[in-house]
Amino acid sequence: MDRAEELRQVRQALSDYLHIHGYRSTPERFALLEAIYMTDGIFNPEKLLADMEARKTLRVCRATVYNNLGLFEDAGLVRKLMLNGESGYEKLWHNQFGIRLVCTSCGKVTECGDEKVRHQIEDMKKKRFTMTGWSLNLYGLCSKCQAAFKRKQKKLLDKTQK
Repeated sequence: MDRAEELRQVRQALSDYLHIHGYRSTPERFALLEAIYMTDGIFNPEKLLADMEARKTLRVCRATVYNNLGLFEDAGLVRKLMLNGESGYEKLWHNQFGIRLVCTSCGKVTECGDEKVRHQIEDMKKKRFTMTGWSLNLYGLCSKCQAAFKRKQKKLLDKTQK
């Protein structure tokens, strides 16, 4: 599915959700949704605001972003994540699962598409539970941070040996 078709579908899903729940359809909500679905990967509200300003899209205030992220989460269009103690969001349309490698030192997040793990999780039998999505975060050190840590260890070891 191309991005234009995905955007059309999420706009329709938001429109339906707003109508069913009695919320107003505002240009700001749809501009925000479009900015989210033009973003790749994980984002936070501040990054979203900066992206919207850079693209010269409809201007929205910080409160609008935070309030609507909650609404989009309730509508099943975004998912809130906690990574290294900070919250982030990811778009959810046709992205019901995710495996991420999270560096606990620099905060870098790498998507990992391990099909074997994905199939094992999706094949699990769950009594009285319907799974609608999942997220798996693996924490550790990326190669850059691991190399920096080893250099620091080596320097400390050299100092203590002298």
